[in-house]
Amino acid sequence: MRKNEKTYSLYKAVFIPAIIILTVEMLFGMFFTEKFGTVLTNTIYWVGDNFGWWINILSVLAIIFAICFVIFKYGDVRIGGADAKPEYTTWQWISITTCGGIGVGLLFWAMGEPIYHFMTPPVAPGVEAGSREAAIFAVSQTMFNWSFVQYAMYSFCGLAFALLTYNSNKSLSFGSLVEHSFNRKISWLTTVVQIFAVFALASGVSNSMGAGLLQIGAGIESVFNIEQGNMVWLLIAVFVGAFFIISSVTGISKGLTKISSITMILLFFLLGYVLIFGDARFISKISTEAFGTIMDNFWSKITYNNTMVPQDQWPNEWTITYWNAFIIFAPVIGMFLARLGKGRTVRQFLLFNILVPSTFCIIWIGVFAGLIMKAQSSGLIDVWAAVQELGMQTTIYQVLGNMPGGTFIQIVFLVTVIFSFVTLADPMSSVLATLCVHDQQIDDEPPTKIKILMGSIVTTVSYLLVASGGSDSVKGLLNLGGLLMTIPMLWLFLENFRIGGNLLQKKNYLGRLPNESATLSKKMKKVK
Repeated sequence: MRKNEKTYSLYKAVFIPAIIILTVEMLFGMFFTEKFGTVLTNTIYWVGDNFGWWINILSVLAIIFAICFVIFKYGDVRIGGADAKPEYTTWQWISITTCGGIGVGLLFWAMGEPIYHFMTPPVAPGVEAGSREAAIFAVSQTMFNWSFVQYAMYSFCGLAFALLTYNSNKSLSFGSLVEHSFNRKISWLTTVVQIFAVFALASGVSNSMGAGLLQIGAGIESVFNIEQGNMVWLLIAVFVGAFFIISSVTGISKGLTKISSITMILLFFLLGYVLIFGDARFISKISTEAFGTIMDNFWSKITYNNTMVPQDQWPNEWTITYWNAFIIFAPVIGMFLARLGKGRTVRQFLLFNILVPSTFCIIWIGVFAGLIMKAQSSGLIDVWAAVQELGMQTTIYQVLGNMPGGTFIQIVFLVTVIFSFVTLADPMSSVLATLCVHDQQIDDEPPTKIKILMGSIVTTVSYLLVASGGSDSVKGLLNLGGLLMTIPMLWLFLENFRIGGNLLQKKNYLGRLPNESATLSKKMKKVK
């Protein structure tokens, strides 16, 4: 145990059931891969067809509620009290918030997703596959899927935990949410919510890491001609797992801040490289038009569904699945973001955590999606055919390899993928550790041993999912899990209004606790 680290007891009622459920899922994925995958694939469509409307409504509410808190007096409340000071610089906040939310997903899908939308668009926008309109739609929808909705969910959930912990002296846990909502502790409810949160988050991170293993393996094959396989994936899993566990153990202020800063530098370098050696004029044009499409169709892009065209499964496979995945992560990523909010006003917290990463994601996707659209439309590379034959993880490196200094940029991209995954897995292993112990305070680092244990479990599951071919089945669990997680997310949304309303009612605009306000009032009377 590190010096100054507090001792916490393991929350066995949460840890043991969550690990058992995760193990059962893993075993089914290994030994009944085809049947299990079929059932869970069908779950994607069942959830979307029956509850897609509800998922869409909740996604709209995330945006509307965040706007309300920014515009009205709720935004004046200072997280941590009137005298609270930020613990992280603006640059650290930018890098941690941006990198912590994207993982390897953005690097992979910024080039992968647009080609699917370009060649197989949904019915709703009324565009023809492979057309100019389809290209602009493809880039704009990918931009939108990775920006405002995602970060509004994360930020608004994070705000509830920040206010509960910094302004109401509660522990960083779902138990605090239960206790504050019902004015008493309800152990069984806290346990149930945290069991599901641990399982859902571990599944989500494992799935993300599984995608990362495939992408890193494809990069090694493209650059070094080492064929992908179980042994290569195992070595990658061990290396990357050890990397993010070490980072997590060193704490936010040491490991994560430095790795996030390095990752941001690599990301900006890749952006600049593609703009300089790609077709900057084409990229700028299609990015601008795509962003204009977002502005024209902001709300409809959230609510795409297959009304009157049940055969069109695009909404279920893309937007609704995305919203479900973000809903699963929202409460737990919110717990992490809460730790970065001390000393900021509610308005600053929301604007920063939503707009900064969203802006970065939109720029990133505009550049790399533009690169793919140019390659496909000009005939330079038949990206769509390559995706069908080789898979997206390999095609990405082929596209980069055709640029000037192809091998060099492939290596840089490969390194960036590794660092990007670490910046997601690091905070998520910390949150998993937080959920598995009793009553951790927000300023305290989770126990080292629990961090190592949870990091090892996530690494093991991700490797077994990839090696067994069962990683695709997790998508069905994400959809079902996202549906169930709508309840705690909506709960957190509403709790924000309750906490904010209490502070405003007590004229506690700066976030002082009630006893602090009373003491200040007495002091001012004495001065008078």
